[in-house]
Amino acid sequence: MSKILYFLAPFLLWACGQKSAPAASPEMPADFLEFYQRFHIDSAYQVGHIIFPLEGLPDHADSLTIASGTFRWQPEDWLMQRPFDFGMSDYMRDLQLVADNVIQERIVHKNGETGMVRRFARLGGEWYLIYYAGMNLISKPGN
Repeated sequence: MSKILYFLAPFLLWACGQKSAPAASPEMPADFLEFYQRFHIDSAYQVGHIIFPLEGLPDHADSLTIASGTFRWQPEDWLMQRPFDFGMSDYMRDLQLVADNVIQERIVHKNGETGMVRRFARLGGEWYLIYYAGMNLISKPGN
């Protein structure tokens, strides 16, 4: 069962059509919340707000790809990322302001075994996706 979930997770993340914008908070810049919503519904806007070649990892990356640190997403390989309804899924989101102009989003299955990471940065007054690690197994402490 967990193998099926592992392979279906990326599809579920992209296929869900329900919007789920981050909750407003004093830490999250208001312009980020507007960007985040538009990023997930407008494909041209999304591609225009990604710094290609985009650093990250493909879904189900093998150990050699992870260790090399050289993987980059190219525009021709990009799949549109859609809004995700966290209230109707087994995934949780952790959104953190890690610097004045950098926000990291982690989307992790409630079992803690699989997840993805995205980083967004404000550059020149606009937000961009600057890092994307697709759905992968998450190493747990002690493993």
